[in-house]
Amino acid sequence: MSGLPDVQNEKSRIPLSLDEVGVTGLIKRVRITKGRSELSLIPRISAFINLPREQRGVHLSRSSETIESIVEDITYSPVGSIEELCRKMLARLLEKHDYADKARVLLEGPIVLDVRAGESEVKRQKACTLHVEARAAKKEGKIETRVFLGVGVEGMTACPCAQELVKDYAESMIRKRAEELSLSEDAIRRILNLIPLASHSQRCIGFLTVEVRDGSIDISELVKIIEDSMSGVIHDVLKRPDEANLVRLVHLNPLFVEDVARLIILNTLTRLKQISDDDIIEVRVESIESVHPHNAVAYRRAKVGDLRKELQGGGGA
Repeated sequence: MSGLPDVQNEKSRIPLSLDEVGVTGLIKRVRITKGRSELSLIPRISAFINLPREQRGVHLSRSSETIESIVEDITYSPVGSIEELCRKMLARLLEKHDYADKARVLLEGPIVLDVRAGESEVKRQKACTLHVEARAAKKEGKIETRVFLGVGVEGMTACPCAQELVKDYAESMIRKRAEELSLSEDAIRRILNLIPLASHSQRCIGFLTVEVRDGSIDISELVKIIEDSMSGVIHDVLKRPDEANLVRLVHLNPLFVEDVARLIILNTLTRLKQISDDDIIEVRVESIESVHPHNAVAYRRAKVGDLRKELQGGGGA
């Protein structure tokens, strides 16, 4: 078998390097174990390396074997985080492909978390979207890695603009009958501040990606940040009292898609104390509009330090 030709190692007929060559769409079962908790994933995995100008091809089977071997390894010795899993894959890819000095890994797919739903605190499962990108580069004999951990979560928003229009209409109707009902100016204001006012509401999808240079970040914390930045949290099943309470709370906290994006950024900076000024966060929010045939989107990608400076009034985008 050793006499078989190694076509990939042949000299390239066109001396141009390639940024990435790899495999996509590998579907594997992955277990993440931390303490007594265990997370089971079935992500789509992609793996890439760069190709030098003088080499004709990449040994793609080595990339697939790398993923397979690491997934097999963690079956018996589980890793404690997705970030750790990605770092292992990157190191193994560069070890197997000694002609490459850069590697990239993607993990994408659904993730199901156990949550407590509504005021009744009933235990439910909540599906979110996972997107992880990890990169590695050889520099002076060392491997530098960057991991970007991302989740997508659905929530609910109510429109502030439509609600103000409804409030204006409600106020005009009350004033027409103010004398008949013996309502003072103060009473009118109190009524308008007390009763829930209608608006159009819709599902809203928030995506948050955070760079993790060292250690790891709890996925459930990212999910919580997104959910807490919406008008309300949605669930597959809600009892009638919980549903009524959700609608009430959503209309007490109306938010534009722009508001949600800014809140996600602010909550990320406030809660994730471990992220440094050089780390990057990316936020994208899409509102699935209920009264329009189009959706509304807000987006921001920036270094943490730039965002902190901007919040302190030091300029920015």
